[in-house]
Amino acid sequence: MLRVLLVSVSFGLASSSTAQASARAPLSSEDRLFARAESLTVGDYCRVARASIASTDIVKAMGARSSGVQLSTDVICAPSLVNTPLIALRGDQPATLSGVARIHSQQYVELHRRTLSAMKTFFTIMRADDMLPVAKAALDDTMNALLVRTTETVNSLMAVAARDSALVRLSNYERKLGPTSARLNVAEVFINYAAQRFIPGFSPSKVTGPSPWEVVASYVPTYGTVADKRLQAVSASEFGLRRYMFGEQFGAPGWTGVLLPSYWSAGALVVSDNNGALVWPWQNHQRIGAFISWGSIKAGFVPGRKGQFLLSRQMQVIPFVF
Repeated sequence: MLRVLLVSVSFGLASSSTAQASARAPLSSEDRLFARAESLTVGDYCRVARASIASTDIVKAMGARSSGVQLSTDVICAPSLVNTPLIALRGDQPATLSGVARIHSQQYVELHRRTLSAMKTFFTIMRADDMLPVAKAALDDTMNALLVRTTETVNSLMAVAARDSALVRLSNYERKLGPTSARLNVAEVFINYAAQRFIPGFSPSKVTGPSPWEVVASYVPTYGTVADKRLQAVSASEFGLRRYMFGEQFGAPGWTGVLLPSYWSAGALVVSDNNGALVWPWQNHQRIGAFISWGSIKAGFVPGRKGQFLLSRQMQVIPFVF
């Protein structure tokens, strides 16, 4: 009876463990890559690099390329990064204590960049088709396995980083040109089209994609003010800059988007002394003030006129006009 009970309990525990294991979602290839990159260090890569240049057969097979591998090995084996996990080379891990303290901050960033570049050079040469059989014959099984593991891990990390950068760029383009962005009039369309090609600061970046800056040059008939104790419409011209915020927390729908919108803008405001919708801003006595917006909510101040404080919402009544 006791034996039957023990077998039943064991079977129940085994079934429970099996059920839990099957319920657990399998690791994706990317998760496995990151776990492998966590377990390997720059020091492991250094061991492989040193073993490679220590082999006369490998050096002879590399020929003129051996100098590149030698220089790469010197960079990879820098003492300050020897215990750094390979995953940290992605640049999305917590910084070291000295990095947070900004001690040798330029060297901190530059060393990581140079190490990745050196690893890319090493991978290109050592994993070339003509070098694969040479390395396999010259190195023992353990070092060969480490060679494949470290070099392929870093190469895959760089491929994932390149993919992620492309997704970031596309996401930024969606923020600037998508449904939560400001609508432009014809003049702004041509001005910004030219600016991104010819004006520094407005051109796209290989890292982040579009520039966050945009020129504002618009006629806005939808401002409102209080003058003579009543709400009145005001027409104005805006000249300034708009900056899009590319962080993930910005540009969300609903109230979150009101608090954390896609963009802000600021600049000069030209307003006539005459209130009213569709009034020419330079009519009668024009005055110059300033405006600022947080997303679609805009506020202006024009000193010296009736209704100095103006309020509006970013909107376009007629597409490409105002």
